[in-house]
Amino acid sequence: MRRTEVCLTDADLYHCMLFQTPVEVWFDGELEDSGVLIEAYSDDVIKVGGVYYLRKLCLVKK
Repeated sequence: MRRTEVCLTDADLYHCMLFQTPVEVWFDGELEDSGVLIEAYSDDVIKVGGVYYLRKLCLVKK
């Protein structure tokens, strides 16, 4: 069984980008996207699968 980890820090996001780890994006308690790669991130936004999400409004899990 796979353990799900939440990506909270820049280091977590960078690790997922570097090793091309597929992630899930949760928004408002619902799964928005699954099995996508992180393309870019900043202090405010994260780009996943061609879509931008506000970091403070979404939850990224690997």
